[in-house]
Amino acid sequence: MKVKRLKEIISDLDDDLEIFIRNTVNPCGNIQELDQIELTTYGFFGTEITCAILNTDSSKKMEYNEDEEVIDFVK
Repeated sequence: MKVKRLKEIISDLDDDLEIFIRNTVNPCGNIQELDQIELTTYGFFGTEITCAILNTDSSKKMEYNEDEEVIDFVK
């Protein structure tokens, strides 16, 4: 994902929104491209919070549109 697209996606998100990175094991090298941002909820210690999770293609099965392109923002 390019910075321009990342800025477009997060521009409407609340400034106080928690951001998490889904753990990933990179099969090659030590960095990996960001493929998707997922707006969801996360529960811990009896509370549930709205958050954004950053996903790579090896951290989560990607969702695709009808043109078989990765959906880069999932709500």
